[in-house]
Amino acid sequence: MIPQRLSLTNFMCYRQAELDFAGIHVACLAGANGAGKSALLDAITWALWGKSRAKRDDELIHLGEDEMVVELTFGLGEQNYRVLRRRKSGKRGSSLLDFQVQDDGRWRSLAESGIRATQEKIERVMRLDYDTFINSAFLRQGRADEFTIKTPAERKRVLGDILGLDRWEVYEGQAKERLRAIQTEMEVIDLRLREIEDELARRPEHELELQAAQAAVEELSASLQEAQAAYQEIETARTELLHAEAQIAELIERI
Repeated sequence: MIPQRLSLTNFMCYRQAELDFAGIHVACLAGANGAGKSALLDAITWALWGKSRAKRDDELIHLGEDEMVVELTFGLGEQNYRVLRRRKSGKRGSSLLDFQVQDDGRWRSLAESGIRATQEKIERVMRLDYDTFINSAFLRQGRADEFTIKTPAERKRVLGDILGLDRWEVYEGQAKERLRAIQTEMEVIDLRLREIEDELARRPEHELELQAAQAAVEELSASLQEAQAAYQEIETARTELLHAEAQIAELIERI
């Protein structure tokens, strides 16, 4: 994540301020205590995660004002993004969060229906949450030991987030799923191969059965031909018998 532009309105000690980071690779913030150096860093974390050193958001609003706005534009990969976070104090205090991406020179909103969902999308795009940020790229004032005081499990999680190990866990899960699918396919193929081998092993038996069947067919064909010949002889004899009976009947009539 590379900051490009930061705009503040009524944020902590700043009424109106704008920082342009274009062309800046290394920057040093210098000034007396209370000059607002840390406030600029708080503005970045508040814009991105809605979190800062303050316990409540309303404590960040410039004294005497009832609304603050922070807008941060940053680059990530090949894309430019912009986050705008607004807070209005009072009994019915309200918050607004918008997340945008630059598309063909125009800003297109990526915001979800609610602040929480939009915040989750920001963290998914950045692949970085507030806790990981303050333990890696940013050390809060007076909290330089933030990482060392964490439990081993917490340090492991932070380092995993910094190194992007969660991506490899996803890849590992996908690889395992693919491996299981391939193993299932191999089991099916092995089963079919065994069936084919069994069929091939029984081929001589099937060939003998085929030969026997062919011999039986030939024998039945010969028997059928003999039966047809006998039937034809019977039909001929029957015709001759009928003819003889007709002749006998004719002779009887003549007598």
